[in-house]
Amino acid sequence: MRSDNVKGHRPGSDPPPSKVERVGRICREQECDTRLSIYNKTGMCWQHQPLIFPNYRGKRLANP
Repeated sequence: MRSDNVKGHRPGSDPPPSKVERVGRICREQECDTRLSIYNKTGMCWQHQPLIFPNYRGKRLANP
């Protein structure tokens, strides 16, 4: 028996989805219709958020 459409999930019950604003904020990136959570303080979803590498130890590097 072969299934091309396999879908897994966590054992037990799935956690509830994050709360979404009533206004329905969406990602600022063009052609992205991801609805943002009320906990998302930026205007972009995780896929379009600029990647930042924090410097936890050592000297802070000056911005170019």
